[in-house]
Amino acid sequence: MKTFFFLKRSLAFFGTIGLAFSAFAQEKDQALASVVYDFIHVTDTNKRENPKKESMILYLGKFMSAYKSKTLALKLEEIRKEVGEENDNGNKRKLFSFNSPNVSNDELFLNPQKQKLIRVDKIGPTAYQIPEDYPIINWKITNQTKIIGGYNCQQAFGEFGGRLYTVWFTPEIPFPYGPWKLHGLPGLILQASDAKNDVQFNYGGFKKELDSKVSIALPDNAPQTTLKDFMKAKAAFEKNLMFNQKALAPGNANTRIVLKDQTGRQLSENEFKEMMESRANEKNPINNPLELNK
Repeated sequence: MKTFFFLKRSLAFFGTIGLAFSAFAQEKDQALASVVYDFIHVTDTNKRENPKKESMILYLGKFMSAYKSKTLALKLEEIRKEVGEENDNGNKRKLFSFNSPNVSNDELFLNPQKQKLIRVDKIGPTAYQIPEDYPIINWKITNQTKIIGGYNCQQAFGEFGGRLYTVWFTPEIPFPYGPWKLHGLPGLILQASDAKNDVQFNYGGFKKELDSKVSIALPDNAPQTTLKDFMKAKAAFEKNLMFNQKALAPGNANTRIVLKDQTGRQLSENEFKEMMESRANEKNPINNPLELNK
């Protein structure tokens, strides 16, 4: 529900995270194409009429893929233009971060050849690598076919994360990738949904990346940590979020932190503090996570 602008500076607080560096971070691939998915997730089964909706994008490389929020990318581009205009007026803010409960801030990097899955997430502006178990799905391909977006698709079933998924893949786009952690078929997955339609990935468009060079690579010098350590550190950071934001900004009279709610209204420091206290007191509304068996 909020937008933050940061100037980049490391916090001693992050030293409490167990860190390592991965050789996977040095691997790079070039995106040959991309596919957009309209993602729908019923996070709260008591409020099925209000699912999470987000536009996601999957970049397809020769041996790697990267899955991230297109909604976030568009929001960041909007903020960049705003910051650029303010910089022209003498305001020297340079680096920022956007955070909202309705937007995915993490990215997934998949390498089937090495059977590796790396999640990248941030605490403030600092990115971390979080290795996850490589998803292995035993697909059952059927003879059912249909056309999606002009492509001939074939049906397949597979279990993952405690859900039974029905997917439609097309051998006409010979990439073994799909949305989120769904992958491993002889063609790109264009559509997927679980048995209850609580989770849906609907095809939103395919594009060959011929007019630009998009790299698929983990952020340089991003340390590796465990999910447990990351979540612990993130919770501590958010507990004193306003203080940590100020710690990130150097003592420059032209530097300030701007806080906005989802409507774009700027918040005072007291309003922001009240919002964070209210959020901390709320019960977790996610009773239907993507992976039911975690």
